[in-house]
Amino acid sequence: MSVEVFFSYAHRDEDLRDELAKHLSILERQGVISAWHDRNIDAGREWAKEIDQRLNSAQIILLLISSDFMASDYCYDIELKRAIERHEAGEAWVIPVILRPVDWQDTSFSQLQALPRDGKPITQWSNQDEAFRNIALGIRHSIEDLAKAKPKKQLKLYSSLLKLGYRQQARLFRRAIESESVAAFLIHGLPEYGQRWLLNRLVVQYLPEHLNSKVVKVNLSRLARQTNVTALWRELGGRVKLRGHRLTPPEIADGVYRWWLTQDVILVFHDVHDLPESSVQEMIEKFWIPLTKRVQEASEGESLCKLLMFLVDYVGKAEQWNLPFVEKLDASWKPQRPIKTPKLQEFTERELMDWLDDQYRDLPSDLTQGIDDKVEEILESSEGGIPELALREICEQCGLDWYEELDKWLRL
Repeated sequence: MSVEVFFSYAHRDEDLRDELAKHLSILERQGVISAWHDRNIDAGREWAKEIDQRLNSAQIILLLISSDFMASDYCYDIELKRAIERHEAGEAWVIPVILRPVDWQDTSFSQLQALPRDGKPITQWSNQDEAFRNIALGIRHSIEDLAKAKPKKQLKLYSSLLKLGYRQQARLFRRAIESESVAAFLIHGLPEYGQRWLLNRLVVQYLPEHLNSKVVKVNLSRLARQTNVTALWRELGGRVKLRGHRLTPPEIADGVYRWWLTQDVILVFHDVHDLPESSVQEMIEKFWIPLTKRVQEASEGESLCKLLMFLVDYVGKAEQWNLPFVEKLDASWKPQRPIKTPKLQEFTERELMDWLDDQYRDLPSDLTQGIDDKVEEILESSEGGIPELALREICEQCGLDWYEELDKWLRL
């Protein structure tokens, strides 16, 4: 993903800005940067709103300093002020580029490293191409430093996103694993409601040793054309490292049990909606119930490990099933019966508002300034709070690519 570069400049310096853009064009061709200035605004667009959006999303902001820049109320009082705010918040890097001689000492940006070398104005260089080359190299080095700092930003945002929404599901999961070491959960909802995100969030938040767990992932969409569960047993048996073409549920359960004796085991069945209801019932009755009974009958102290199973429905089909799921935990609940977590819903205005308030110290100021407007913007762009669309919008407003981050964040 290229780094967004914003030019803040006075229009009388447009020729020097164009020359600098030429020297940065190689970085654009290489996909390293995506440069923007106000001349890129299309006819009919609200220029002030467009500038504000670009200024708030840019990762590098170039201040093209001259007497005209210093005299411009818009450049100095609006763009410069916002740029320094984002720099101090660690959201963007601000680089002063000295175009022409002017007194810029004791300004809000005088402590920043300026370009070209030693802050010597471009117009005072005998060879201006050398000055622009020096600036381009300096920007390239800044991008390299920015790349080193990016993981910290990603981690902070990820930690904050883990606290957004899904409180009912998280509370039910926590109660279950606190009372029993064995449990199964159905995660279900409509497409793009964050089923896989929630699955990973529950494991990351409440199973601190999850990286050492034995994880078995089965994509049931591959087996959807099968008319019985024979293919499921074959697939699951292979994942459990068992050999044979006619593996039985007891044999597979025995393999999982032996794993459980020495480590936590997490079984994940993605796309459970692709199975007929009868096959899901058979999987529970012939595999899960005997496995959980055997684990519970193990002698005390034989294993302190957890055994968890997740059934993930990505289209909301589970609402039509008449299977013996448990929706509330009480004294009669036994781990043999999978828990049907609440159906996933949209993020509400209240949830987003509370989250921004609670996490404001760890979130970019882009998100925490004007919270009412920001919540309205997120809801509008996510079709009323559809979770994955809202998460994507939040990432984009923080300068991150949601799809790139998913590859790092979603292990299960």
